[in-house]
Amino acid sequence: MKNQERFKVEFHPHAEARFIELAQEALKSVRSFGSARSSSSGTAEIHPVANITADDVIGEIRVVESSSNLLLEERGRYWTSNGLRVGWEGPEFDAIKDLVRKFENATPIKGRVSNRFLLDETLNWLTETLEAKRSDTLPEHIAERCSSEIREYEIWVPVYRTYSASDFAIGDVEFKTVSKALLDQWYAHIPEDEAKNPEMAQWINRKRARIQGSIAARTRIKAEVNKAREIAQSDASEAVGFLRFLSPVNWTCKLVSHCLPVGKENTRQAMELFIEDDSVKNVVEASIEEGPPGWNIDEARHTSPGLLEALHKLTLNRNATEFKSDLYATILLHSRHSIAAEIPHKIVFVVAAIESLLIRDTREPIQKNLGERMAFIIGNSLAERKDVVRNVEEFYIVRSAFFHHGRLVKSEETDIVDKFFFNVWFCLCRLLFQVDQYETKDKLLTVLEDQKLS
Repeated sequence: MKNQERFKVEFHPHAEARFIELAQEALKSVRSFGSARSSSSGTAEIHPVANITADDVIGEIRVVESSSNLLLEERGRYWTSNGLRVGWEGPEFDAIKDLVRKFENATPIKGRVSNRFLLDETLNWLTETLEAKRSDTLPEHIAERCSSEIREYEIWVPVYRTYSASDFAIGDVEFKTVSKALLDQWYAHIPEDEAKNPEMAQWINRKRARIQGSIAARTRIKAEVNKAREIAQSDASEAVGFLRFLSPVNWTCKLVSHCLPVGKENTRQAMELFIEDDSVKNVVEASIEEGPPGWNIDEARHTSPGLLEALHKLTLNRNATEFKSDLYATILLHSRHSIAAEIPHKIVFVVAAIESLLIRDTREPIQKNLGERMAFIIGNSLAERKDVVRNVEEFYIVRSAFFHHGRLVKSEETDIVDKFFFNVWFCLCRLLFQVDQYETKDKLLTVLEDQKLS
């Protein structure tokens, strides 16, 4: 991807004129907040992780001063000019954010630049214009910066402890193994004498152990780097969510899948300090085991042949029909239950997913219709269909006890929940392989109603 052609950005003349007008209003709205002052560092005795010296700093240090509300939403941006703290806050800052959103939705750069990039560049231009350091227009500056920063990236997002002997794809996302050779090449840039340092060697081993041998979700994106990362993480999360559909974790409320992009793997740890006579006598740290420590995709593909290919096909053609779009959304919602730790949270995702697909609207009786429709999708005999209906009835008693009366699921009720979870998963599997038979959800429900009367 070297020597890429420069991305050309040109705004529509009418849009450019409006951007210039709004930029001038922002310039006029700057105000002073009094003399510059240093903020308090607080009194917490936070232990430093490392000591950073001048030798560790590469490039220019740039300080950004901002303020936020209790929801951590940025509400002001400031800088020091001639001893005064100046900038924008409240409604004036909101107007700048609104201007940035207009840039973000402009045709040449929509979906290719991050909001943070545009906000920072807009505020840089405003600040430097007020300090008489530049004379270009804001649209000219944004166009130049976007043209410089938008390029094509190939990004791999490693997946936590998930393995496969062969490459595969889900939609436009390819899954490839992070090989030893690939990491050898990357870590070769560290000078040999530094790499042999025990601390550095230990750091490299920890980094490699985290991803070497695991698969990674590979995407190709043309965007500014932060937007590219944002898109890569989003696409990877969706594709990995679909990948988890192959996991037996979907069949139970007792396990949690850690198949997620590295850094989001929701592994949990507990720590306890044992105190005697006001002194620490022992520190215990332990992982909270909630699911399989690793996952081999090959085993799942052997257990459910054709399922991965069906997921890939649906993802590629998810907008081809209304039903494919609905089924895609349902499986994506359902995928969140496998990474939820608490049983009530799992129930929410599974119920929301299957009801969204098999219930027409809020006027329909849920329990009766859901049970009968699931029964005709997965039941191969009268006895099997009766068993599905009975399980749905029992499950909704458990669900109602929690949602309407706040009673947690009892240990003796988890078998009922597990059976319902498996039946829901099996329904979605069946519909994945039948997806070309229905144009719409309504068509599926009509077919199921006809079967009940046949």
